[in-house]
Amino acid sequence: MGKRVLTAIVGIAVVVAFLGIGRVGFGLLWLLGGLMLIEEWRRGEGLPWPWALAFALFSVLLWVAPLYPYGWKVFVGAVLVGLGASVFFLEPKRDLDAFYRVVWGMAFVSVGWGAILWLFWPRYAMSSVLAFLSLVWVADTAAYLTGKAVGRLRILPRVSPHKTWEGLVGSVLATAAWGHWAVPWSGLPDQGLPGALLGAGVALVAFWGDAWESAWKRKKDLKDSGALLPGHGGVWDRVDAMLWVAAAWYLLLAS
Repeated sequence: MGKRVLTAIVGIAVVVAFLGIGRVGFGLLWLLGGLMLIEEWRRGEGLPWPWALAFALFSVLLWVAPLYPYGWKVFVGAVLVGLGASVFFLEPKRDLDAFYRVVWGMAFVSVGWGAILWLFWPRYAMSSVLAFLSLVWVADTAAYLTGKAVGRLRILPRVSPHKTWEGLVGSVLATAAWGHWAVPWSGLPDQGLPGALLGAGVALVAFWGDAWESAWKRKKDLKDSGALLPGHGGVWDRVDAMLWVAAAWYLLLAS
């Protein structure tokens, strides 16, 4: 527990330091995190470097597409190129389950991490980013602490045995309370919805983001996505919930 807490404190300090630099710091932090995610995905799937390079190119095109005129045309073109290149990987009797897992993994990382850029880059404000991050952190922490303290009823025992209904309820209540206070002053796009409602929604979506990565790790027989963060695992282990929350927030609430 001590190592976990220390890593969290150092990690938060690093994030705040980068964000404090301004938009450039946010961009650097976002880019470094994205590259780490791609590498953890590649290592977890046991894929060669050409896959990682192709994924990185696809991701960059997807990440920047909505930020510029005709961005979606670039995105559609990238998808068509990717689909065309995939023909070379579709060998007879290939494990299609693995193929689709790779495709969904690419979508999970690319769309989720890209949504963070789409949400915050055009009108960057440190307060908005910190408020968003804090919602996800509260959801994760409350689920972990409540589940550890009183968790008994498992939700997805085959996917993630440690996730419980008690932990989910604790996460929803805590994040709703935090959202009630944090969202109104944050500058986050909220379409006028109450902060408590948004906080509860973040907790529910965060649960599924965490569950998806847990299912992927169990499929690959991995304990963690990486070993960069002592007591926490890899970068993906820390941002799995954030990827889904960012994508959902951008899809439903961003103008």
